[in-house]
Amino acid sequence: MKSLFLSICTLVITLQAQTQELANFEWSELSNSTVVGAQNPELVFPSESGFTVYSVEDIGSQFYAPKIIYITKFDVSGKSLSTIDFKLPIRSRKDATLLKIIEGDNKLYFFSHVAVKKDGKNVLYAQIYDNETDQVSDTIELYTIPIEKVNNSGFFEIAISSDKNTFAVLVNKPFVKKTKEAINVLTFDEHLKKLSETSPTLSFGSERAYKETLFVENDGIVNIIKKEDTSKKHPITSIITIKGNDVNEQKVSTEGFYISDCKVIAYNNSHYILGFATDNAKPVVSMGGAKDNSFFIYNISEGQLVKNQEWSKETVKRVLGKGYIDLKVKDILIDNENIYLIGDCYSKDSEAIEGKNFEYNYTHRFGPGIIIKLDINGNVTYDVPLNYSEDYLNRMEVLGSFYPFLNNGKLFVFANEKESKLKNKKIVMGYDKINAKAIVLKSFDAEGNIETIPFWNSKTGGAKKYTTFAPTQTLQITDKTFYIYAIGKEMHKFGKMILK
Repeated sequence: MKSLFLSICTLVITLQAQTQELANFEWSELSNSTVVGAQNPELVFPSESGFTVYSVEDIGSQFYAPKIIYITKFDVSGKSLSTIDFKLPIRSRKDATLLKIIEGDNKLYFFSHVAVKKDGKNVLYAQIYDNETDQVSDTIELYTIPIEKVNNSGFFEIAISSDKNTFAVLVNKPFVKKTKEAINVLTFDEHLKKLSETSPTLSFGSERAYKETLFVENDGIVNIIKKEDTSKKHPITSIITIKGNDVNEQKVSTEGFYISDCKVIAYNNSHYILGFATDNAKPVVSMGGAKDNSFFIYNISEGQLVKNQEWSKETVKRVLGKGYIDLKVKDILIDNENIYLIGDCYSKDSEAIEGKNFEYNYTHRFGPGIIIKLDINGNVTYDVPLNYSEDYLNRMEVLGSFYPFLNNGKLFVFANEKESKLKNKKIVMGYDKINAKAIVLKSFDAEGNIETIPFWNSKTGGAKKYTTFAPTQTLQITDKTFYIYAIGKEMHKFGKMILK
């Protein structure tokens, strides 16, 4: 018996040693994540020589405080090299509101707008940061909507193509009673020089009692996914396709097929919608949301539903038959004829902080996730759940979810998991030990079977300086090299991870 025990111990130690050798980690020094310029870091532009981080922060503590943007360049070891900062535009002493930040080809695009009654216009602005020159452009006025009052000043939506060469801007003009929806759709190149503009009047009422999502493809074709009656039992999803001056509207949802979340892709010169759906969209269903019970692919170019398939029995069983609630399309990865539709459940709650004005605690809920492998004709290889669930408070949101990537035709996922779960034991003493997590690499074989490899040598801090790997803050440099970010309490650090 003693000999058997020693053999098992030797095997465990050997396996752990082998696991440790699967990845190397090179971490920068721990630093304070609450200092100005480093409060909300977002990693971009990975290269062999380093990476860049931008952080959007409030100026002052007021609820409607204006924003300031900090951009810092780091070397390959995670050491900061230089920092610049700039503000959003101001007109008539009124600060612009940040709409969207888009990462282009070695450039960052900051879109904002400000509506002022005094001069009767709502202006869409853009500022471009060039990562090569480390400079920010002068403010660009992309579009102006004439207005009569600020609370009816129209809306802007912005999107970029997958090749990062084309931008689309959707302009929803101010609401006018008893009229149809009038929009402007513009496309721009990577320098924000206008390529096209069309001004269609749609068949929908001009009330903005719906949700619109904008997509633009590499060929310059614009698709708008429109949702109506989202609070009713039978919501309607339509798609508007704009090619030059040609505008085509088609209704996608049907009885028993209600789209919850989706994205548009281009494949072999055709456009498709992929996403998740339910057959019962009544909002009161189960815990405040509709259960997503299927995934689908829809051919926009042919106006045809290719496949709407319910979850496999094994998937339903592994998520305890509760279905997926608040399921979002996290990513769509394409590898030759294989398409990976990747989803993650996400919801957010807020609660006012007692005794403070306009200050809230935000709870971010993630999981479970889902990985679906299929082809463009709707032939499904597998749908596999990632059965996890985590809640994160406020700035720790970046720890949630996971990071999928392809390598030599194989799907991998980076995530972090509690050591107590990985080691199949309960840890009850000490905050850091209870919450201690390790980076894990999940690999998927051809049938969707998952192998989970923990990296025990991924530790990023010690007692009272504990930091945890953030899977949503992972950047791939080469096939096996990644920049990573870790955060915890008031400390954070950057690192480089090298797979063997």
